[in-house]
Parts: sequence; structure tokens; C-alpha cells
Amino acid sequence: MSLRLKLILSFVTISLMVVSIFSAVAYISAREYTRHIEQVRLHKSNEHLIEMLDKSLPLLAQLQHIVPHHENSDNVFSIIDASQKKILPGGSFNLGKHLLTKLLIQPGTSKTQKGSFTIGKQEYLWSADPVPDSQYIIANTYLRDSSDISTFFSYVGSPFSTTLLISIWISVWAALLLARLFLQISEKNTQLEYQASHDLLTRLPNRAAIGRSVQQAMESAKTNNEELLFCLVDIDALKEINDSLGHKSGDILLNQVTQRLKHTLRNSGHIGRFGGNKFSVMIKHNEINNAENIRHKLLENFEPVYEINGHSLYVHATLGIAIFPEHANSAQELIQKTETALHTAKRLAIDSTLYDASQDNNSAERLRLTHDLRNAIHNEELQLHYQPQFDVRLNKISGVEALARWIHPQQGFIPPDTFIEIAEQTGLIQSLTDWVLRTAIKQCAEWRDMGKYLTVSVNLSARNLHDETLGSQISNLLNYWEIAPDKLCLEITETAMMTDPAHAKKLLKGLDDLGVRLSIDDFGTGYSSLGYLKQLPVDELKIDKSFVLNMAKDESDASIVRATVSLAHDLGLEVVAEGVEDQVSQDELSRMGCEYIQGYHIARPMPHDELTAMLISTRTKNNTQLDEIPVDAQSNVN
Repeated sequence: MSLRLKLILSFVTISLMVVSIFSAVAYISAREYTRHIEQVRLHKSNEHLIEMLDKSLPLLAQLQHIVPHHENSDNVFSIIDASQKKILPGGSFNLGKHLLTKLLIQPGTSKTQKGSFTIGKQEYLWSADPVPDSQYIIANTYLRDSSDISTFFSYVGSPFSTTLLISIWISVWAALLLARLFLQISEKNTQLEYQASHDLLTRLPNRAAIGRSVQQAMESAKTNNEELLFCLVDIDALKEINDSLGHKSGDILLNQVTQRLKHTLRNSGHIGRFGGNKFSVMIKHNEINNAENIRHKLLENFEPVYEINGHSLYVHATLGIAIFPEHANSAQELIQKTETALHTAKRLAIDSTLYDASQDNNSAERLRLTHDLRNAIHNEELQLHYQPQFDVRLNKISGVEALARWIHPQQGFIPPDTFIEIAEQTGLIQSLTDWVLRTAIKQCAEWRDMGKYLTVSVNLSARNLHDETLGSQISNLLNYWEIAPDKLCLEITETAMMTDPAHAKKLLKGLDDLGVRLSIDDFGTGYSSLGYLKQLPVDELKIDKSFVLNMAKDESDASIVRATVSLAHDLGLEVVAEGVEDQVSQDELSRMGCEYIQGYHIARPMPHDELTAMLISTRTKNNTQLDEIPVDAQSNVN
């Protein structure tokens, strides 16, 4: 039964009940009202008869004479002697004897009494009034007309029928109106539920609905001892299409990708829009639909061109895949593992990756390290170790490189590559760089106060190159500790500079205007062009140790180092070679004209107190007076 019909029947039933109740109340009220009116009339008849009596004449004789003349079809009188409690001649004896059972006879009473009694099926109304200054009571009795419900309706039938019809019409109208309102509310709720669980553009389940579907599918798979394959499809070209052709074109692409995915799976899997440029695919994992086959099927969607507003576009996608229960036991974990696989594929620039535990950089251990690193930076629990640099021309130490170290309270030594990568990926690199700058410049000032003049160099990451406050921060630190700007050298890797060359060039120009030294770190491992290099306001190149370590044995490495030194000198730059671990390498670099070297052959990294003790010692192993040597303090947060 439809909601509309249910409401109509309910409203009509309620309407009929209301009308019936109202009719019953009206009927009862009408009976009581007519009873009251008749009894009032009987009382007035009694009063009229009493007023006709002459008090100077015998009352009983007058009553017996007058009563018969006043009786009619509506008035039947009885004369009652209150003192003797009996009916007197001159009135109705039969009715009078019934009245005796109803009357409350008290001598000297002057109160009118009224009521009713029945004889068989006939109802009589009566009113009894005492005659003043006598023991007599005049009772007037009236045979009431038949007043059953049928008689009542014979009088009110027409208005009752009209009222009933109007009530039913209003009930039907209200039921239809309410049914329509309920239907609109239901449709609105359905629409809101749909919007809450679906992407409005592609009409695919959204991220919230995907999570619920994955959880339900996993529970079913557990029961049936099955496996599930979950895949995220990342559309690489969406942002470029939105930027170049407009968001409408991007929407067209998303809808076309949706249709191709549906055609590929043919109802054998579940497709959803994970958000932004990502789609999700969930399918039972078996011999036919294994990870490799699904990978090929999905990637085949992107081989034909997409026709969008007259443009033929080749669109590339990247896939991340994880399998239940091999990789995860919950929906949230399975999705997270799939995202990890997708990020790995994008980082390695390959079209797809199946999750592997070695890819997971978002493990609980990594989260704990991130939290601990944040606290370590905030509480200044990190350390700077310094590795001396040697000036080949002057045959003495002319600088040190400061390296960030983290000794974890529970896990001990954490490799710099590990916590620096965490800092870069979680946004802590700026705080880390701030700490290194403050610590290294402060240490430089302490050495200066000892008469050891040092220059501080800080390695900047790609994120630091986007910090608009970096210049003012460096200027404030140098002014606070009264360090000359040329005593600070900032190292930037080729990779960091090439991430955004135009912005890097602008930032380096601002830093150069402060008077600080600038160095290109790990030179030779990146992809910077010589044409771009000559435009940068740098002071030195730092040759990566991967070329220096084997230069004595590998002529190719030696040629690279020789060419780099020659190139730097042609551009007016000084050269620092790191990774020098033997005297042969030092001598060869000296013949090439390399100005500075550093490595284990000179000294290992050490805390500032050990380096201070080394600076004030009488001689190095080469009998060089270290207490007279100005020292560069270079800080490398990498």
C-alpha cells in the first residue's frame, strides 16, 4: 500500500472518528438541554397555578378545583400531602405514586425539586413546587417525546451530511498535501544521501562510500576465503588540462575516464572517484583478475587518445595496487597501503607499483619519529658536529662543515638521511634549518671571541628556497651576533635550484645582496646547465664525493673532477672537494688547482668542544699551527 493511500485512509478514519464523537456529544448535549427546558417549563406552570390560589380560601379545595382545569397533554398535575406523604384526589394518582419515590419530602421545605422517571419505555420529566404556607406540593409531570438517535439525526441529518462530506474532503486534501510533502522530504533526503556518498560529476561513489564498500567487501571476502585487489588510478594530465583548456575540459576528461573504466571492468569490479584526479578500482583477486592482468587492463584505457573540445589528448595514468589480506586487514589500512604504492610509482616515474613493505614511509615507526623529531627540534636536543676543511694553497685548515646529528633517547643514533627526509616531507625542514642557522652562527661568534675567526655555511633545501622570510632571518642573526655577512656561506644543491630555477635565482640574488657567500653543493650529480650556472651569483662549487673517492683509480672520475675545477676557475669560482680519504687524492687535487678539500684524511666530524680543543692545540699531524688558522664553519643539514 502506497504512502499516499495510507495517509488518505488514516485521515478519513480520523475525520470520521472526530465527526462521530462530535455527533455523540451533540446528541447528549441536546438531550440534556431539552430536559432542562422542559423542566423549567413545568416549574413555570406550577408557579402560575400557585399564583392563582386565594390564601383566604381553603387551599386544598382550590387545588382540587383548579388542577383538573390546567391539565393537558403537556401537563399532568399531582397534589401531594407532604405531611402525610400521600397523593390527594384532584390530580393524577398513578404518576403521583411514582413521584413519591423521587421526592425528598421535608416539612416546611420551600425548594423546587425536579427529575425524571421511566415507566416501561416511556420517560417522564417532572417538577415539584411546595405551596407556600401549607403542607401541599404541586407536581407537574410531562411525558417526553421519543428522542433516540434516529430522531436526532432526522433533525440534523442535512447539516451532519454536509459536515461529514466537508470533513472527508479536507482529510483527503490534507492527506494528499502531506503525502506530497513527505515525498519531497524523502526525495531530498535521498538526494542528500546520494550526494554524501557519490561524486556529483562522475556519479561514482566518493571516498567515504569507497571506504565503506571496501570494508563490506573485506568482511565478505573473509567469510568466503577470497582475496581483494584494490587499485588507485592517478590521472597525471588533469591539472595541465584544467590550467590550459579550462575546468570544463577537465570534467569531460573525468567522465570519459569513468566510461572507459566501466567498459573495461564490465560489472566485475567496483569503481569510485577517490578525489581530485584519482579513481579507485576494487575487484576480486584471482588467477584471471590478478594484479598484472588488472594493471594491463586499466592502463589500456589510456592508450587511445581522448577527444576533448576538438583537442586530441594522450593521457597518462599511474597505478598503485594493494591486495587483501596479503597487505592489510582493514579498509583504512588497505587504502593507505595502496596510496603508498601509488606515491612510490610516481616518485620512481613508473606506470604502476604493487605495494611492498619497503615502500611504506608512513608506518607507525615513521610517525613516531616525526613526532620525536618535532620535539627534538623544539627542545634543541639535536647536535652539530663539525668536519674541518683544508686550504690546499696555504697548507692549513681554513674551514669546517657542521653536520646535524640526532641521538634518539630510545633508538640511539638516527642517520641524517632518515630524519632529514622526514623533515622535508613533513614540513619540519624550515624549523630544522632555523635551528642550524642559530646554532652555527652562535658557535661562530664563540670561536671569534676566542680569536678564531670562522665563516658559517648552511645548506638549504628546496623548501627553504620558497621561504620569503629567509633573508630577513639571516640578516637578523648576523646583526645579533655581530658576524660579518661574508662569514656565512649558504650551500644549495643543484637539484634544489632546478626545482624552480626562476625563484631560486631571485632568492640567491637577495642573499648575495646581503653579502653572504653562496655555494653549489654536490656539483656534478644534478642537471643544471652551464648557461644557467653562469647567471647565478655563487662563489664556489663543491664537487660531490662520489667523483673524488675513486679518482686515483678511475681516470673517468679524475677527468670529471679536473673538468669541474677548470670550469669553476673559468667562471671565477673557488672549488671544494669532499670525500678526500688519502694523501694521493690530496696531492692530485692540489695539482689540479682545487682550493679546499675535506674528508677523513683531514679529520672526521666532531662536536664543537673537540674541534675547539683541536683549534687551540699546538700542531696538526703536518705540524701546522692551528691556533693561528682562521676557520670556516660550514653547516650542512643534509
